[in-house]
Amino acid sequence: MLSKQIAFYLGSTIIVLLIVALIFWQYSKPQAVHVLPVTKGKAIEAVYATAIVEPVTWAAIAPIKTGRIVELNVDEGNVVNTGDILARLDDADYQARVLENEALEEYYANEFERAQKLIKTGAISKEKYDQRKTQLAQIRAKISMFKEQIRQLALTAPMDGTVLWRDVELGEVKEAGKPLFWVGQPRPLRLEAEVDEEDIPKIKSGQSVLITADAFPEEVLEGLVHWISPKGDPVSKSYRVYITLPEDTKLMIGMTVETNTIVKRKDSALLIPAKALLEGSKVWIAHDDKAHKVAVKTGIQGEEKIEVLDGVKENDLIIVPPFDNLSDGSEIRTR
Repeated sequence: MLSKQIAFYLGSTIIVLLIVALIFWQYSKPQAVHVLPVTKGKAIEAVYATAIVEPVTWAAIAPIKTGRIVELNVDEGNVVNTGDILARLDDADYQARVLENEALEEYYANEFERAQKLIKTGAISKEKYDQRKTQLAQIRAKISMFKEQIRQLALTAPMDGTVLWRDVELGEVKEAGKPLFWVGQPRPLRLEAEVDEEDIPKIKSGQSVLITADAFPEEVLEGLVHWISPKGDPVSKSYRVYITLPEDTKLMIGMTVETNTIVKRKDSALLIPAKALLEGSKVWIAHDDKAHKVAVKTGIQGEEKIEVLDGVKENDLIIVPPFDNLSDGSEIRTR
């Protein structure tokens, strides 16, 4: 019985010692780190922004009054000329007022003609004559006002072009200020991008722009910066940038795209992973199975790669995250 107890305690002791030894070995062995080599390649710094595809020449047409559509003359794709009536809102009330006041105009015109004859003979006072003249002028002003309101209820094409978009059907009631038509030229197209104010100093006319769109996921399209708006939006803290597209672009009006404007480029540069750069422009490098923290001088900074001008050389092994608990000179195992 005693020998069994001794054997039990001895076995337990051995197990505990093995566990302690395993823990000691785990903590004492060199830390494993992931490394990537310093490489040579293209260094690109780009400014990102989203953009909308739009025609260079176009206009939105919206009613200035709320009303019901009683006449609809065009559909999307129709070619129109300046002044063509695209649609008309209900103007029956104003038409009735014109007819009513035209009847009064005829009466006041006759009264004024009579007054002109009577004033010459002295049969009417100057005051009465002026009153007749004023009445005629007032009624004619009313007619002009109602006719102008009728004119404003007709939505007309502001330019020669094509109906690019229509958002109205006959009989619908539409609110004032809501665009019902886009009229313009289908080509050429451009991008209207919103660039953060902190990035706008980097943007210049003529810079290349790389464009990606969900509609063409496997392709990178190109454009050129054409114009930067001189005034920014203080609310969104952004500036409007217009980007010229090639005549044969696949993009279509209204598409949302992502843009990267190339602001710096170098074809042969030393590159390190962007995630490896520490605060103070330092990196961890692996050399002789030890970790060393070195200072580097950086150049072009891209989203994934950063150019290094000094501090490391090609094929040096850069330690990438995670690198917690590293210290200068500590032993490591590289992966």
